[in-house]
Amino acid sequence: MKFRFDKKYFLYFLGLLIVEILIALFVQNPTIRGAIGDVLVVILIYCFIQAFFKINKKKTIIGVGIFALLVEISQAFQLVEKLNLQDNKFFSTLLGTTFDLNDIWAYLAGCAVVWMLEFYDDDSRPKKKKFLGF
Repeated sequence: MKFRFDKKYFLYFLGLLIVEILIALFVQNPTIRGAIGDVLVVILIYCFIQAFFKINKKKTIIGVGIFALLVEISQAFQLVEKLNLQDNKFFSTLLGTTFDLNDIWAYLAGCAVVWMLEFYDDDSRPKKKKFLGF
């Protein structure tokens, strides 16, 4: 893993961070706060990693997805309470306190969005031969 600074990904990260903060502060709609926020947080983490580290993009997407899944699983096992951090606003917000299966779908959707944006024009697939030369 090599350190680098990629301005494009850093700007994406900053933009997404601002959107996430605005959602947290001003949006009361549970669909936007929950689903959209969870989709965006996966993209935000991916952009942060790509802004500062030269890591394979496919591995980063998979790693971020696994990380998000582990955070959600920690909520199912009430890790915040077991670590006695439920009164700490920072950790209870960061790790979350309520397991929701829909969050896992949102994380997967976020990973899928990143995958499509990164590889939508990937020409590494073998070319199909034209039928009868057409």
